[in-house]
Amino acid sequence: MKRLVFSIAYVLVAGAALLIGASVFGAEEKPPSVTLTGTVVDSHCYVTHGIHDAGHTACANACIARGVPAGFLAEDGKLYMLFGEKPFSVKDTVADLADVPVKLTGKLVERGGVKGIQIQSIERLSK
Repeated sequence: MKRLVFSIAYVLVAGAALLIGASVFGAEEKPPSVTLTGTVVDSHCYVTHGIHDAGHTACANACIARGVPAGFLAEDGKLYMLFGEKPFSVKDTVADLADVPVKLTGKLVERGGVKGIQIQSIERLSK
């Protein structure tokens, strides 16, 4: 009888430890949603040359359409990489929005010093 009680107690303690461990170590926090204004940039021209103005719009849109990673330059000067909520390119989501004012809503994500936003919605702002 003592063996049975010990076995049941052991299973209960081990199960509780697994649940606690999973909640402490395995579960990531959900990223916060934010709404920012700024511009979509093609990361190559912006990071390597600092280009992100209206005269560069056609080039930036073409680069993003070819697969150059899109970034978001917020009004405060911070640059974020743009991601979808699923692992697909955002080039269709941000088509024709480069270097023009936009409002973006999404979830902030960061890993290894790289900041990004998972796009939930994005819209062109009237000038």
